[in-house]
Amino acid sequence: MHPMTLYHTPTSPFARKVRVVAHERGLTDHINEIHAQLRTPENQVLAVSPTGKVPALVVQGGPDKGLVLVESTTICEYLEQFGDTPALQPAGGPAYWQEKALDGFAHALLDSIAWRGRDNRRPEGERSPGFVALEAERQVRCFDDLERRADELAQVEVSLSRILVAVALDFFLLRIAGEDWRPGRPRLTEWHGRMTARPSFVATSPF
Repeated sequence: MHPMTLYHTPTSPFARKVRVVAHERGLTDHINEIHAQLRTPENQVLAVSPTGKVPALVVQGGPDKGLVLVESTTICEYLEQFGDTPALQPAGGPAYWQEKALDGFAHALLDSIAWRGRDNRRPEGERSPGFVALEAERQVRCFDDLERRADELAQVEVSLSRILVAVALDFFLLRIAGEDWRPGRPRLTEWHGRMTARPSFVATSPF
């Protein structure tokens, strides 16, 4: 397998998704990780992508040499080609679309948490309480829905969408100070605990 370089930050949930996938696929020995300094002129990602965003994966050999991939979904799809562990998403059919539906749900939840977290870090006079309240309500709805769907989550040991759900739940605990989604959601809490005990999650934990 040809070598690759992954630009990331330890707290980026989307980069963490890629890093978890690399561990689950057994690819970490082939991927050089670079902790990028974002939002500064020294941002290393700018040397390979004008987006300046993480995750960014640079392929350094083989037929795809020079390829630069950004956005976690695209990178994870690329990494699925490699390794000899079971695939992290179905090849097609209804199971594939169930997987994609959960993945889209997880992305929407994670976006909401990220938006709210950024607003909370603004100076007090620049915050948008109405916006934060709407996102908080969205997150409660999503957490309650995931609690009801805990049996569905547990039907598959690990998949791309389930990785992102668990990453999003961790990211909420990291970014939304003073709040905890776990009280009153015992089944989701149990599932999350099993997921985050996996070696891939332990190795990429931002806590």
